[in-house]
Amino acid sequence: MASVEFSKLRLPVGFNLKLEVEGDEGKRYNSHLLGYIPGRSVMVTTPMLSENRPLLIRKEQALVVRFFSNKSACAFRSQVTHLCTYPIHYLHLQWPGRVEAGEVRNAERVLANLQVSIVNQSDSDIERGFGAIVDLSTTGARLETLQPMGQPGDVLLLNGKVTVGHVTRVISIEAQIRAELDRFELNNSIAAYGIEFKFVSDIDFLALQAYVNAQIARGAER
Repeated sequence: MASVEFSKLRLPVGFNLKLEVEGDEGKRYNSHLLGYIPGRSVMVTTPMLSENRPLLIRKEQALVVRFFSNKSACAFRSQVTHLCTYPIHYLHLQWPGRVEAGEVRNAERVLANLQVSIVNQSDSDIERGFGAIVDLSTTGARLETLQPMGQPGDVLLLNGKVTVGHVTRVISIEAQIRAELDRFELNNSIAAYGIEFKFVSDIDFLALQAYVNAQIARGAER
């Protein structure tokens, strides 16, 4: 596993992070990068719980920060140096010596036809649309839509039903458009995109993983 300086990753403000608090049984909390002062501090949002309550955390609390960057799973150890409550709840973390980065292998892809509703979170002028995921892995997908839904770089919110056996679950996926595609698998498609999943809740990820595994198993039986 390689290591890299945090500042060289050039992570943008708002970048999704996972905070793993030491002694909390490996539970991971959602956070976002607010900024950093090289060599001194990394500023992140305090994880929020139900009813908009901030996670109780103390100064000098040890934690692990995890995230994905350029197809690498990254992590670094740190501790809380300051807790702030204004204008929002946020934390100053001790500057990491190095960030450990390991390349993630491309996830196996399966054919699918998952109907989804789509909201473009980057462009409010684009109305809610509908489409289908036709090529799926646990890290990304091929999305075909009934109307144009955005351009590369836009963030989409997808909602759809995943059925595995007798269990059906509605899942939500935050994804980013990586490319516009010019070939369609479905007859009524108007646009097609290659998308990368940016955020999936733990329980929705498990449902997605179960669906992908079921499709792989079904293909092996043919």
